[in-house]
Amino acid sequence: MNPRCERCGSPLELLKHPLRRLRGSGYWREGLRSLFALPLRVCPRCGAIYRYEGQLLAAGAAETSDELRVKSYREDMAHLRDSFAAVAVAAELAVIWMSAGTAAFPILAPMVAIGVGGGALLPFAYFARKAREARREMKRLRAARMKGELPP
Repeated sequence: MNPRCERCGSPLELLKHPLRRLRGSGYWREGLRSLFALPLRVCPRCGAIYRYEGQLLAAGAAETSDELRVKSYREDMAHLRDSFAAVAVAAELAVIWMSAGTAAFPILAPMVAIGVGGGALLPFAYFARKAREARREMKRLRAARMKGELPP
């Protein structure tokens, strides 16, 4: 039978990537120790960490499954935002190069570059807003976990 969390009653899981999941919590040494000894268990709902034998080590020290999901979503949105920003910057540099260079370009070339750069600003703003919203959600979830409030 799978052991259950004392705080919320959820089934415990083995803690994968203990150094990454416990970074910044003060329990990273326990995570390092678990790499060479028995693994730690974690509650995916409330973030409580247990020794393999079932002894509670820390309440709310590990990221919950909701936090991991929102963190992954935020990283994806930030990568998309940065990609569209790179397109806008590249288009701006192309326009500068065409206008300041010695070679002659058709008049349509800088206008196309301006259009591509301007067109990339709309998805850039959209994904920037999504990344900001996800960051706020991550902070809210982290604060709730640190206070000991269980998610609904």
